[in-house]
Amino acid sequence: MNSVLKNVPLVPCRVEHTVEQNPYQNLYVDLTMRCNMDCNYCYNPVRSTSDMDLSYFEEVCKRLPRPVDFRFLGGEPALHPQFFEFITTARHYGHQVYFSSNGIRYTRPGFMEKLAALDVSFVAGLSMDGGSSSNDLYELLNNERCLEQKLAALKNLQKYGIKRVCLSAIITRGENEKVIGELIELARQYSDVVRYIHFRSAAKVGRWINTEPYTQSELKELVRPHFNEQQFTPSCVREIFCTEDEGGTCCYRFRPTPRLQISLIEFATQKSSMCPKRGKVLSEGFRIQPFFENMINAGEVMAEEFGEIVTLS
Repeated sequence: MNSVLKNVPLVPCRVEHTVEQNPYQNLYVDLTMRCNMDCNYCYNPVRSTSDMDLSYFEEVCKRLPRPVDFRFLGGEPALHPQFFEFITTARHYGHQVYFSSNGIRYTRPGFMEKLAALDVSFVAGLSMDGGSSSNDLYELLNNERCLEQKLAALKNLQKYGIKRVCLSAIITRGENEKVIGELIELARQYSDVVRYIHFRSAAKVGRWINTEPYTQSELKELVRPHFNEQQFTPSCVREIFCTEDEGGTCCYRFRPTPRLQISLIEFATQKSSMCPKRGKVLSEGFRIQPFFENMINAGEVMAEEFGEIVTLS
């Protein structure tokens, strides 16, 4: 196995844009491939690639033709040594920021003090694939019995006054469907901070390569029993919302209460690869590709070249 890979291989996609020509509302950015967990479904399992350079990202922010919603990913984006500067840089140029996190850094007071001290708005993500009650599920999906850390992370987000939090879970067929109700209940308990929930299907990428993912219609049937018809009516504020006329049918968003928005996302399928509102900033060259198509194609490359570390054993 080649244990050192400086850059994730550049992969061809059906279309590619310069930063100046960016057509996407959401732009995903891998800040770092380093991670403090080793999740069994990880779609970015190569950890030795270089961190994104802050000056390169700032130039991306300058060149974009209009404000976008950045989605900071990894790895664990909070491990980037200039993580907070990425947030403030994006906001300085008028862009919105959401970052995904496994939450381990949220359990550290020093990190939370810096996060709470930021004088800019952002959405802090917390993945909770095992829900609120099962260490066994966390061990299965995240390869670690981390339930207490997840709950402590959520409590700290509330304690330090982080007012826009997104809980997320990857719904894996036949394994963790029960977390849907648990995350909905956590959003009720922490209604002062939890503003979003994202449920997405497990994709045929990364280490969980043989899982048959839920389609969007199947996700809707799993979530629908928790709400009445009026609550489940499609509605969206702030996040992207693609209609069939726009060529995007991989997301369903609704607002059961004025303070909570729930998103059901068909993740990294061929249908979602056509999403007209999601792009990925490449780590060099000031180029942008369709997010899901890039993920699918890169996953195939890594599965071929590094199969022993991207296939679930």
